[in-house]
Amino acid sequence: MFKRTGLVIIGVLTIIILSLVVCNGYAQTAEDEALKKGVDLIRHDKFDEAITEFNNVIAVDPKSASAYYNLGFAYDKKGDFDKAILNFSKAIEIDPTLTDAYYNRGFAYYKKGAFDNAINDYNKVIEISPASADAYYGLGLVYSKKGDLDKAIVEYTKAIKVRPNFALAYDARAVAYVTKKNYIGAMADVNKAQSLGFRSRPLKRTPADLTNAEKNSANLPDSESKQGRQTQALLLKTVGVIFLLVSFLHLLRLIFRIKVIVGKFTVPVWFSAVGFIIALLLSFWIFKI
Repeated sequence: MFKRTGLVIIGVLTIIILSLVVCNGYAQTAEDEALKKGVDLIRHDKFDEAITEFNNVIAVDPKSASAYYNLGFAYDKKGDFDKAILNFSKAIEIDPTLTDAYYNRGFAYYKKGAFDNAINDYNKVIEISPASADAYYGLGLVYSKKGDLDKAIVEYTKAIKVRPNFALAYDARAVAYVTKKNYIGAMADVNKAQSLGFRSRPLKRTPADLTNAEKNSANLPDSESKQGRQTQALLLKTVGVIFLLVSFLHLLRLIFRIKVIVGKFTVPVWFSAVGFIIALLLSFWIFKI
């Protein structure tokens, strides 16, 4: 009798445990699907719908760090940086190792102009994940905004060391270099960024859209091409002077009727007349260029 009762109790407990496991798995799957749907809505710029989706997840699971993180990201994309920071902070409270939350909160602080807070968050990312090129890049942006270009260049360089094909970091370092008038370093970084398929500056931008550093970087001096143009201009002027001298010699021959003999051949006077006109026209054309 007791044996049978024990088997019944074990069977009931087994059914309850299995039911809880299945329900928990179903709830987790439903949460994952909701998060996935919300992220997809963000990709299509449907931020309000995404916010609703993430809030629904939080209503069911208030300890979902992913839901708070994605909710913060949606608010950030919407331009509401205060709410973005609030939700990134809640995600960090739940999961203090969530580097993406620190990074994006740092970026939200950066956009609000709270540079010291941004630096703290980027440094926290590096503390958790020392190989985070994005965090070094973020620090570089902050230091650039603060006007500390030497520190910015150091951070961009660290980002490039971690990720050698980081085109954005090369471009940002080029802007810092050109502001410091290190044009050789700037040109090297611009060329590297472009070799990685990154267009350093948009082709069409109004002056009001450009910062001073961007204006300088858009007009980087190309020493090689400048030297080439100067050499070409010098050669053209030299040729022009030669043609002027030739026309002058032809003119002297015409005035003084100088006899010119080449071997056994006497150069006719009309040749000098034609030569004078052609050489004079060519010299004028070259100097006009």
